Amino acid sequence: MKSLKVGLIQHKAKANNINMNLELGLKYISEAKKLGADIVLFPEMWSNGYKPPYDDAFYNPFNEDYENERQKWLDEAIDEESSYVKSFKGIAKSLEIGIVITYLSKESTGPQNTALVIDKTGNILMKYSKVHTCDFSLEALLESGKEFKVCDFCGVKLGVMICYDREFPESARVLMLKGAEIILVPNACDMNPARINQLSTRAFENMVGIAMTNYPDNKWGNSCAFSPIVFDDDGNYIDNKIIMAGNIEEDILIAEFDLDSIKNYRNRETWGNAYRKVGAYKELLDDKVEAPFIRKNIKERNRIN
Repeated sequence: MKSLKVGLIQHKAKANNINMNLELGLKYISEAKKLGADIVLFPEMWSNGYKPPYDDAFYNPFNEDYENERQKWLDEAIDEESSYVKSFKGIAKSLEIGIVITYLSKESTGPQNTALVIDKTGNILMKYSKVHTCDFSLEALLESGKEFKVCDFCGVKLGVMICYDREFPESARVLMLKGAEIILVPNACDMNPARINQLSTRAFENMVGIAMTNYPDNKWGNSCAFSPIVFDDDGNYIDNKIIMAGNIEEDILIAEFDLDSIKNYRNRETWGNAYRKVGAYKELLDDKVEAPFIRKNIKERNRIN
């Protein structure tokens, strides 16, 4: 394919209502198909709208007063045999469209924050669970994923990183090293200029396209896409922003990546993996943490208390 059109679903989900979110999701996929999308990207944990089990759960997820609410929320994790996943696989096949659907997934080690890449025939190409869970918040209840993954979608190498993953440069770097040409980012948080600039920088430094979808809300939204191309053939700087939504509007945007131009750029320019000096990087694999970065996550603090 000469271009990849990603449908960015910037719509609200229903709080902790998987059946309604399935219905809404199928509707938005049909609308994105009419707009010409090759693949549709949903915000983070669409199955529950990334809504907490009780009001204070983002700050105190282990509050003993809400054990029933917490357990009910965790029990709503689903697997790949659920009607939720099967329905998205079904519409992918019937409409011949790719989908990156997100949900709270049921795993043997515990629930995870997960994205599935589904191809145009309804088959699952890749299952990715968020590596950088927000262990200072609600996601202390979840298990972290263990690796970053890349899959082939219609000849395009796709990677996925979820929300907080994008705040670590290693996430996009590993995906680039694994061959990613486009990175898709389901999101659920405030997207201020600093975080938006992160995405632009990740695209530039790794020579990959990046598309992010977020829920609309005050200071949220801003679903966007960036090309890796920041210089034209004559070396002149060009803005690499492809598209960007507002923060509160509900919408479906189409971010189109010119794959031929991206491939030509990656073949000639100096970033990505072209001139890295990996012999000087051994500290990147050192898991020692020293001040001022020493933290206890909420689970550890709760265990102490």
